[in-house]
Amino acid sequence: MTTLALLPLVSAARGVTASSRTQAAVQNRIGVAPNFEARLATSINVVRKRHGLRCLRLVPELVRSSDSHSLQMARGGFFAHESRNGSSFNARIQRFYGSRGYRYWSAGENLFWAGRSIKPNQIVARWLASPQHRAILLSSRWRVMGVGVVQSAHGSGVFRGRAVVVITTDFAVRS
Repeated sequence: MTTLALLPLVSAARGVTASSRTQAAVQNRIGVAPNFEARLATSINVVRKRHGLRCLRLVPELVRSSDSHSLQMARGGFFAHESRNGSSFNARIQRFYGSRGYRYWSAGENLFWAGRSIKPNQIVARWLASPQHRAILLSSRWRVMGVGVVQSAHGSGVFRGRAVVVITTDFAVRS
């Protein structure tokens, strides 16, 4: 089992309903952004195709993993691959996109946060400018991904009360 996680830069499948995700987030004054998620997934696939790589399918399990982590970071005011309880990103991803019954399982994750005026293509451009994020984004091993984007009008903790977008993009393969 191989896992990758990188943090240095500020990782819209329709099996998960936008309304159920939004309902839970609204209770905490944080909004899930499914349209932004879809646009970011498209931007990722445009770049992958431009580099001769296969496009990645969005899968509900990884969307739930990504949404869960973005919501947790936005609510908790922290920014890290590890969950608030200290569990690793690969443990979180496995809870949603398990490895049981497969010979091979691997996952990677890119995270990002910025002001709410950021655009999906700008996020991808920043990941491409970071050697570690670029390696994850352009890995030929991935087959599927999940994108979780939340917006917070007044982010706490490391977000210092600013309006922010918090993004988790999970990549995986299992066979």
